[in-house]
Amino acid sequence: MSFSVGDAIEHLLVDEAGHIRVGHFDENPVGIRCWSPAGHIYWTSDGASIPGLFDCYALNVSGSTAWACPDTDFPLVEIRLKRPDRPVRVWANRVRGAKAVAVHGERVAFYGGYGEERHRLAHGELTETSVEPTDVGLLTLPDGPFPGRRRVVGRGSRIYVQAEPFTAWGVLDLSN
Repeated sequence: MSFSVGDAIEHLLVDEAGHIRVGHFDENPVGIRCWSPAGHIYWTSDGASIPGLFDCYALNVSGSTAWACPDTDFPLVEIRLKRPDRPVRVWANRVRGAKAVAVHGERVAFYGGYGEERHRLAHGELTETSVEPTDVGLLTLPDGPFPGRRRVVGRGSRIYVQAEPFTAWGVLDLSN
């Protein structure tokens, strides 16, 4: 079976039930969508009251929960499809431009940013309404330099980083 999940795909992750989570960037469709394994639209961010949702900069899937940081306001968004009474929860966030997010309990890590912050690793704690920063640093490779071209993926409590020549993954795990 094959089906289209649209154009302008920034992120594509599968959850434990086989649902396909897609984060789009500034084209049509815009936002975050969830597809059933059979190709039926299961959930969409349209009308979900997510502030400033234009591009999905970071997407993480853990179990049946997805976490996202969408442009332009970069809130931290939790999407729980198994909670139909309130599937979306939003926290204000001051970290801008992160390309990956990891969450473990009340702890959050963001990787990436704009310009000189492209190697930023920012940690925070969830409060009732916001992500409160606790620490900021720069991610370097084991031998010291910053990663050049790289791939990043957030899954659960982990952020995976693969730097060019794309032969090995480094892992930051908030659960440690």
